[in-house]
Amino acid sequence: MEQPNPVPRVHPPIRPNGRGLGALAMGCASAPTEGGAAAEPLRASDVQAFLRSEGEWVDWAGGHTCDGFKYGEPEREVRGIAVAWMATMANLQQAADLGCTLFVTHEPTFYAHMDDDPAMLATPEADRKRALLDAAGITVVRCHDLWDRYPQLGIVDSWAAWLGLERPPLAHDGYHAVFGIGARTAGDVGRQVLERTRPLGQETVDLVGDPEQIVHRLGIGCGAITDVRHMVELGADGCLVTDDGFCYWARGSWLLDRGTPALVVNHAVAEEPGMRNLAQHLQQRFPQVKTKYLQTGSLRGAIGAAPHGR
Repeated sequence: MEQPNPVPRVHPPIRPNGRGLGALAMGCASAPTEGGAAAEPLRASDVQAFLRSEGEWVDWAGGHTCDGFKYGEPEREVRGIAVAWMATMANLQQAADLGCTLFVTHEPTFYAHMDDDPAMLATPEADRKRALLDAAGITVVRCHDLWDRYPQLGIVDSWAAWLGLERPPLAHDGYHAVFGIGARTAGDVGRQVLERTRPLGQETVDLVGDPEQIVHRLGIGCGAITDVRHMVELGADGCLVTDDGFCYWARGSWLLDRGTPALVVNHAVAEEPGMRNLAQHLQQRFPQVKTKYLQTGSLRGAIGAAPHGR
């Protein structure tokens, strides 16, 4: 798989300590223009055109991408931008309360990858979501295929930085990366992952394998794209995957037989750092409006845990 093309205007990723988030803590009311001079209104189509210009690896012309407008008017005036991992009702309501008229989401809005499942579009939940969007005057744009592979600020590299994997990767294909971590037990690595991801809503980290197994090269993936066979091919002897990108009975049993440990976190958690960076990126590109990052956090909770045998 080809390495993504280099992209200009790359800014430092946001770190877990939150430095650089000041602009993201504000509401979505439009910023005044310098000297009070009238300016051409920013349109949703302007933001989408900018996103399209950022990624040559996305199949914009062929239409084989889930990125683009998902609901609302492309020419809607943007009075504020909300950025979130998913366009849940809670996130959309928060965006509406903040006065945002453009919502940039990473995942689907209407419960299917391409937002085109007739059965899901006909559900009462989809009706309520459309009613909220109409009442608030919000246009929804999806930024998924672009941001998955975007260098430094995108999903994979932001996830690595959030975890503290600061060294250059030993291998990187755009969707997976392998990092040298010295010689550490799987349990020790898992505890570090949990420490780093608790602020994102991760309550526990699953472990497949022996917690005392030594890991030298940790493989990570891109959201739900966490193919452990490919990580191993890239040289990983330990894997950090997501629940949506991992099958316990298939790949989990294969890793057990190999003696390769795997750590499992929620899909949303692994992509939140990248979405924070997307919000910062849009704020820097469009300073005339405020951009608000809305954290979705883990979609999973833990009721309790007890020791069990295999």
